[in-house]
Amino acid sequence: MDKDIQTRVEDLSQLGIAQLRAISEDFRHPEEVQEAARDLIRKINDAKLRAVVGDFNAATPAFAELTRQFVDLTVLARTKPGGDAVATLNPIVRQLGEIFSVVTAVPAEHLPVAGDDKGVDGTVPNTGGALPAPPPKGTVNTSTRLADIAGEYEAMFAAMKIDPAKLADVDRLAKVLASFRSTYDLIEKQLRIPWHFVGLLHCMESSFNFGTHLHNGDSLMHRTVNVPAGRPSANVADPPFAWTTSAIDALTLKNFQTQTDWSIPAQLFRLEKYNGYGYRFKGRTSPYLWSFSDLYTKGKFVKDGVYDENAVSKQCGAAVVLKRLVQNGIVTP
Repeated sequence: MDKDIQTRVEDLSQLGIAQLRAISEDFRHPEEVQEAARDLIRKINDAKLRAVVGDFNAATPAFAELTRQFVDLTVLARTKPGGDAVATLNPIVRQLGEIFSVVTAVPAEHLPVAGDDKGVDGTVPNTGGALPAPPPKGTVNTSTRLADIAGEYEAMFAAMKIDPAKLADVDRLAKVLASFRSTYDLIEKQLRIPWHFVGLLHCMESSFNFGTHLHNGDSLMHRTVNVPAGRPSANVADPPFAWTTSAIDALTLKNFQTQTDWSIPAQLFRLEKYNGYGYRFKGRTSPYLWSFSDLYTKGKFVKDGVYDENAVSKQCGAAVVLKRLVQNGIVTP
């Protein structure tokens, strides 16, 4: 086991237990919150948590379950009147997410917003039959209208092949995403946005860290600093934020809650729109969608407005994770 990770887990365990004990013994917190905190103390005290860190197959379910319970407790504390447990819990959730991303080998690479949202959303046109031929590999139509590129998305998704050397990494991401379904379901129930779409954004923007904003991966301890800055606004909530509150703000900011078409092309269009159209304006496939597949080899924005033709993204694309979810029967198109 990596000594640095082992040390971080030990430190997090001690911090978590101290913070949770304070919540569990504070009469200002409702009994329901106190009992949830006591239950988490028992989980963290379990030696198996520290023993599994070096093994992905054992660590993923252990950390996924622990993260989910911290998130659930944060949401519970937010909805129940009483003491301010959210401010205490959010830093722990963030640290847990950071360790979780290392343990599960989920790259925390955030691509810059590379263009304005100039696309026109809508429904996918009925092509009435066979798929069009996908464009030459590595290229795309430069239009940002869904009506113009829906067939392209559909053909590319059908033809795409996951890089065999990256398949284990893609499977890890799909497994982690599916493990958090109960949390993403909370968003789907409120906004009617598919749970897995929320999970794909969570994967891409913050490597499944529940201590960060879905908008861009900034800390939930304050409003977003990076684009879009200042979210959620004061009329929504004040920091520190519950993850669900921030996620709902991020999704409604894009008006995703108003959409009724969640076909594969529509999902891919909105995922690309979320990150920006910089690659499409260049006629190039976006690594935000296609990295780790045969449809992307190189080319990346290394910082705002700076495109490097030879740079290669180390982050798995959202379309690739989605395809694996479909192949594994977790998501039905």
